[in-house]
Amino acid sequence: MSHYDVAVIGAGAAGLAAGLSLQTSGRSFVVLEARDRTGGRAYTDTATLGLPFDCGAHWLHAAAQNPFTRIADGLGARYDDNTSWEDWTLYAAGGPALAPVVEEARNYIGEVLARIETAGTAGGDVAFSDLMEPGHRWNPLLRLLIGQITSHDPKDCSTLDSARYEDEGGDFPVEDGFGTLVKRHAESLGVRLSTPVSHVDWSGPEVKLTTARGTLTARAIILAVPVNVLIAGLIRFTPGLPHALTQALHDCPMGVSEKLAMLLDRPVAGIEHLHGDVVDLSDAARQPFNLYVNPFGRPLLVSHLAGSHGREMEKLSDPEIMAVALDALTEAFGAGIRKRIVRTLRTHWASDPFTLGGYSHAKPGRAASRLLFSQPVADKIVLAGEHCSIPFFSTVHGAHFSGIDAAKKALRLLNGLPASSSR
Repeated sequence: MSHYDVAVIGAGAAGLAAGLSLQTSGRSFVVLEARDRTGGRAYTDTATLGLPFDCGAHWLHAAAQNPFTRIADGLGARYDDNTSWEDWTLYAAGGPALAPVVEEARNYIGEVLARIETAGTAGGDVAFSDLMEPGHRWNPLLRLLIGQITSHDPKDCSTLDSARYEDEGGDFPVEDGFGTLVKRHAESLGVRLSTPVSHVDWSGPEVKLTTARGTLTARAIILAVPVNVLIAGLIRFTPGLPHALTQALHDCPMGVSEKLAMLLDRPVAGIEHLHGDVVDLSDAARQPFNLYVNPFGRPLLVSHLAGSHGREMEKLSDPEIMAVALDALTEAFGAGIRKRIVRTLRTHWASDPFTLGGYSHAKPGRAASRLLFSQPVADKIVLAGEHCSIPFFSTVHGAHFSGIDAAKKALRLLNGLPASSSR
């Protein structure tokens, strides 16, 4: 077929959810994906390290509200529901930091995060960095943590956008990979892989899509493409997207969220699993180094690299980034750890042309811009993706909800009805 009622561009979590929703609609549809796989930023690599490793999404955030918790239960996919902030610690000078040092860091981080929440809940749309104490010795660690949460630096994050985010019910890592779970859930959906869309012409009564495998038309499209790909203009639109929408995309960009995984010859002794950070208490200028130790008892060390520091690290060569990692690991576990690394895996989402970043967050003063993503364009173009979710932006389940919502809107538009919005 070359003509459809609905064409879905992108087969990440949002596009897959949209496609699954359209299956029972009685309407003709197609899901187009630029990559040779589905899942987008929810991708589990099982080959490189010889065990499942989530290159992107790994956690069932807001697990009590997250539909993938129920999906995992239905598919028999196991997850760890016992993780908590209490598992976090610091490494310094050859081992775990003293309890008073950890408590001091934990208290400062908790206080600032509470200020951010309070400011946003009160309607304040200011930068996270405005709530930090200038020159505080734990600011570098806090920047690292905020980078992991938002993929941005504190100065680039809106308190109001953050306050609208809902995160209740725990954060659970998925044992065999969140990417694997997303893929299994959508196994019944046919997707045209390796079919990037280069041009969207919505100047006529129907939308014409130019792809690497030819041209097709649709009465409506669901644009489930990462924000930064749209900002970069990798898909051309005729006419161009409305200025207000384009500005909203720039107001809610994706930051950087990368991972470095190091396979060991055996798990680190004496640790079941642990989240921590390596800090140099003698040098405040030295960047902390994040670690996830022995996930699910596996012989793995995983570091999350985010924000502007993550962008710098993503540009390093493999030997350069490993030099940084080995210095930090030696601080935490001693020099012997250097000889125990068997294999490594690193991500490059920031330079991946189909992604170009981590996940979205509104800039200070721009939280209202995210609301524009729920509005269809000319009754033909409906947006979907994690950036479209007000309470669950930056998450897989946020993207999933947005895909379901986008399918409902597209079907209403086809029936000549006004689009309605959920979340």
